[in-house]
Amino acid sequence: MLKTNTAFDPITLSILWSRLISIVDEAGTTLQRTSFSTVTRESNDFAVVLMDAKGRSIAQSSISVPSFLGVLPMLTKALIKDHFPLDQWKDGDVVMTNDPWLCAGHKPDIGIVSPIFYNKNLIGFIGTIAHSPDMGGVLWGAGSRDLYEEGLMVPPTKLMMEGKPNETLFNILEHNVRAPLQTIGDIKAQIAANDQGIKSLNKMMVENDLVNLEALSDAVINSSEKSMREAILKAPDGVYKYAYDTDGDGLGNGCHFELSITIKDDEIHMDYEGTSAAHPLSINAVLNYTYAYTAYPVKCTFSPDVPNNDGAFYPIKVTAPENCLVNAKKPSPLGARNITGNMLHSVVFGALAKAVPEKIQADCGSACWCIVLNGMHKEKEFVEYFFLNGGYGARPGLDGEHTLSFPTNVANVPIEVLENDVPVLVTEKSLVQGSGGDGQYRGGLGQKFSFKNIGDKPLNISILTEKTTTVAKGICGGEDGALGSINIIPEREFPKKGLDKLHPGEELILVLPGGGGYGSKLNREKNKIKMDQMLKYI
Repeated sequence: MLKTNTAFDPITLSILWSRLISIVDEAGTTLQRTSFSTVTRESNDFAVVLMDAKGRSIAQSSISVPSFLGVLPMLTKALIKDHFPLDQWKDGDVVMTNDPWLCAGHKPDIGIVSPIFYNKNLIGFIGTIAHSPDMGGVLWGAGSRDLYEEGLMVPPTKLMMEGKPNETLFNILEHNVRAPLQTIGDIKAQIAANDQGIKSLNKMMVENDLVNLEALSDAVINSSEKSMREAILKAPDGVYKYAYDTDGDGLGNGCHFELSITIKDDEIHMDYEGTSAAHPLSINAVLNYTYAYTAYPVKCTFSPDVPNNDGAFYPIKVTAPENCLVNAKKPSPLGARNITGNMLHSVVFGALAKAVPEKIQADCGSACWCIVLNGMHKEKEFVEYFFLNGGYGARPGLDGEHTLSFPTNVANVPIEVLENDVPVLVTEKSLVQGSGGDGQYRGGLGQKFSFKNIGDKPLNISILTEKTTTVAKGICGGEDGALGSINIIPEREFPKKGLDKLHPGEELILVLPGGGGYGSKLNREKNKIKMDQMLKYI
């Protein structure tokens, strides 16, 4: 039940709330600047969350990928309940796990949680999740046949005990991953980020004469919950359904999503009954990850300006049948679960268009395409990630942006960094004219990105593409975006999702899909049509 009373006046609460966000943002900057991999340093594939002693989220870093929404609080509550009760935490402890069902849905995402002590009392927790360069097994992506081929799974284990490292665990990690300098370096960066957050929070406690976080946590969480419930209450009650198909393996074994959204008073229940069974490829998602990418578009719709914390998600319930694509169980492979999660906004917005069409957006030319390269360069082994995006979906009043990531907000690795770290040459990066869907507001354009192996040895490559056989759907009368494609020169068979080698001299050509349009093109303003023609967007 929502509580409305607070121990803080509105001005004081606003100041302290902003301070909490600045603390996790500062910790995020520490993680980013001390990390060794481009996936964290350049692509921002991480999150920092501050939690109270119950494991409830109070503040989340501004640069955070949506897949981590609510995940760290879920993890921390599970740690307290099933692994490390409150009386077993000591100052200087750090717990690590990459269990997909506890953490962020696949093994490369490592959760690091540290307790926060103030005046010798446990007052809360701070945690980070970051995408590790490697966790052993096959390269990250869709190439594994089951969970066990995806590398190490570390159960909740103390990585640091009262400030002293667990050398056994560090040794196991170092000897089971590619590019251990990058992987261990990133884990230590996560620890450093937590430490920075703890120091900053202790300083805030002293400056504001706070004894613990309980009252402040209640006030922040209640405020967010109140805003979300008030926004949902304005939407018409009802049951809204939508179905959506995706590429799957791109060879005819596709995936089908069905979503039923029930809005009643100030709560939303979303159920995936009718969705495909778990897929043979490792594109399956666990329920906590599905929750994150289902709740995110709901928050974007109803309460986009309120900072993330537990309260914003109390009115949102997500369910799915066991062993379906979005609620996979062991030993289903999960490595490329992001390709599924990144498309759940399409299903959610499609259903919500029937309830609040003025608040949603069209389908994006995503999921984000992911490329992982592995090999030797400058006498060192590397694991290099980079991400590419299609066109953003149009929304009421605005055309879709070109090549903008959604719903994930991972950034692209600059070409100069990529070419310095890996023996490749980027041969083209350009907009794909006419790829955005027509409409009163047009979908954003996709991009063409090609690169060549200029080294003298083959590179291991893992690739994830989407919308090469299906398209980004237009909405509310808008038209669909254009398909994407993948080709290799010299021409040969190459997977749309999976593992291969890029041989010396081979060039990979990726054409990313455009975003869907919003509203009928008959309602597009004439001056915008002229601009489209001039810029060759149509």
